[in-house]
Amino acid sequence: MKRSIALTFIAVAVLAGCSSEPKQPTVVEKPVYIAVPPAAAAGSTTAPACVYASQAYSQGSISCQDRNQYRCDNGVWSRTTNAC
Repeated sequence: MKRSIALTFIAVAVLAGCSSEPKQPTVVEKPVYIAVPPAAAAGSTTAPACVYASQAYSQGSISCQDRNQYRCDNGVWSRTTNAC
């Protein structure tokens, strides 16, 4: 009787060691980086940029648009008297 109980405990221990939780597949994802210019801080004295043809221009920049010259003035394109 003692042998059968001992064999039963050994069998249970062996079977318990064989069973394990199924492992989840490992997925490694690479982070996606998006280049975003830093936002101006509150109270910043930096003038906003002007945009033309998906290109940002800083304060005072000059651009030729439709054969006319424009200057970036505080985030707004202002037409100059020059043609280009």
